[in-house]
Amino acid sequence: MSLKFNLINQRSVSVDSIADKEYCNECYCNNITQECNKCGNGVCGRSACQLSFPHKFNTIMIICKGCSNEIENKLINYDHLIVYKFLKKNVRKRRISC
Repeated sequence: MSLKFNLINQRSVSVDSIADKEYCNECYCNNITQECNKCGNGVCGRSACQLSFPHKFNTIMIICKGCSNEIENKLINYDHLIVYKFLKKNVRKRRISC
């Protein structure tokens, strides 16, 4: 039993000590102050590295720039979709005669 107890004590590490040693996953120069709510990567407080949004229960949701770019790539550009539907509807196809 004492061996198991010692292993557990050795594994526990304070989060504050990790944040002092690791750097932001986006700029690699500032210390980690916050954590991305989507992927869990640590980011600094700069607006170039993270986006923050008000969330329910007066909390703030943090999204790193990597996750933000990934989400933006999945979004549909509705302006192009509207133009495509208009052209598809209003342009006649030419018949090719043999």
